[in-house]
Amino acid sequence: MTTVLLDGRKLPHTDWEGDDYTPGAGGAYVTCTDTATSRMLAYATNGRTVLDGRQIRAAVRPPDPNGITLPQAQDAVKRLTGLDMMVPRNWDWFECLTHMRAKKGLIVQGWYDKIPRQYRFQNRSDFAHAMWISHYSPTAGMRVWDPLDANLAHHGLWIPATYIRSFMEELARRQGVGPGALFCGFIPLQPL
Repeated sequence: MTTVLLDGRKLPHTDWEGDDYTPGAGGAYVTCTDTATSRMLAYATNGRTVLDGRQIRAAVRPPDPNGITLPQAQDAVKRLTGLDMMVPRNWDWFECLTHMRAKKGLIVQGWYDKIPRQYRFQNRSDFAHAMWISHYSPTAGMRVWDPLDANLAHHGLWIPATYIRSFMEELARRQGVGPGALFCGFIPLQPL
């Protein structure tokens, strides 16, 4: 497969959550946070540690048949790799945007129907979802890896930043925490 670089760092290929069998989930796709975390891990380690979302899920303790939280993903990453995953508690949109401008990668959770259909990988969209973003470009928007994208040769898709902001802020609103406590996480970048 093709290697694509961002400032010398390898961008990971897509990891599709549809091939992650999750015991107890009844065939439902519930590993979006696990899959987004796996892309963050591959990017942070510059391709030295490439796991599938199902490997992240297998390390979650206790086992969980539903979608996992960022703290659960944080624990799984530590268990599997010894690396720390940061889960900021009070980041607003501007802190997330600053992080993405710096090309540090960010796992984001939000409400999928805030992403217009031309940028989604399925019609049904009324649910919480997680994706991974490598970076922000003022001209192109956000480079997003959606776990519902089944094309394993992809290296992300450009989505306008305004849609990512709406996606993140809608989940925060639904969770009753407001736009100053967005759901996101990242693994600090390792040396190239």
